[in-house]
Amino acid sequence: MEINSNQIEEVIEVGKANLQALLMLFPIAAMAIIPFVLVNGFEPLINGVFSLKNHQLHILLAFPLLILIHEGLHGVTWAFFAKSGFKSISFGIKWSYLTPYCHCSEPLKRNHYILGGIMPGLITGISPMVYAIATANGWLSLASIFLTVAASGDFLVLKRVLKYPLGYIFLDHPKAIGFIVIEN
Repeated sequence: MEINSNQIEEVIEVGKANLQALLMLFPIAAMAIIPFVLVNGFEPLINGVFSLKNHQLHILLAFPLLILIHEGLHGVTWAFFAKSGFKSISFGIKWSYLTPYCHCSEPLKRNHYILGGIMPGLITGISPMVYAIATANGWLSLASIFLTVAASGDFLVLKRVLKYPLGYIFLDHPKAIGFIVIEN
């Protein structure tokens, strides 16, 4: 949807984003489990399942903290590149979808917007996945699957960002999952 002659709105409906995130569970799980098992065998992974099962309360208590870390990584990264820093960053929850969010009210260069978008998935999902393989940590491998899936909505947005050239500027959408593209 065009806003004016030099702006394009890119929005992903929350329901579609959640469905696509759910569908990404299987390839993300394969991306984590196959290399883990090839390097470490099945036993550490099975031990990880039992460990998670035995620590369900800890997992429930960690969940809000992980959400704060995820959204905080967006905010810290975007604030670093925003002219007004943290004054441009806000956090909240879209209660109708139980979806937490971080919003940057300032336009950012394409690569800065991408970096802020990918940081939570990289730090809380993919990096622990690699570490879990290297250390044969089954519970961390399984947790990294969940944390990578939690960032899949971000990956869907960033996939759309990549279709625009480097010279464009990106404004985080103020009300929806997505962004506004501004031609420079």
